[in-house]
Amino acid sequence: MYGLIWLSFIQILFVLYSLLGNDVLTIAVHAPLGLVIFGFAFLVNHKVQSSGCPSRIKRITKVTRNLALLQGLLGFVLAAGISMGWADLYLYIVSLLHVANALAIITQASSSATAYDMWEEKEYQVEMSAPLPSP
Repeated sequence: MYGLIWLSFIQILFVLYSLLGNDVLTIAVHAPLGLVIFGFAFLVNHKVQSSGCPSRIKRITKVTRNLALLQGLLGFVLAAGISMGWADLYLYIVSLLHVANALAIITQASSSATAYDMWEEKEYQVEMSAPLPSP
């Protein structure tokens, strides 16, 4: 799970601070790395779904996988827009959605990784021997 987080983080930094200076070359590096991230998201989702972890963690990893799929679609639209010379406003909007989605992937993956680790280590077991305090 943490590999997905770090790859996404590196991907964002790569695009923000790309020293390549060439859109085609940047896309040539960015797109395959995006496919690897989607592969990780799919694999993590598959493994979590087949585990006995709580359903909330399963839902979070499923959403992360879906966000990764959306990210690929947004990336394709962005690359097509760049190659076709779309207006700056359209490229800005799609780029903003692409970046926001990347941050959502990191957020969701971090949440599920932490929750899964806590479940696996049995760190958040609630003791029901004492009554819960009244609000």
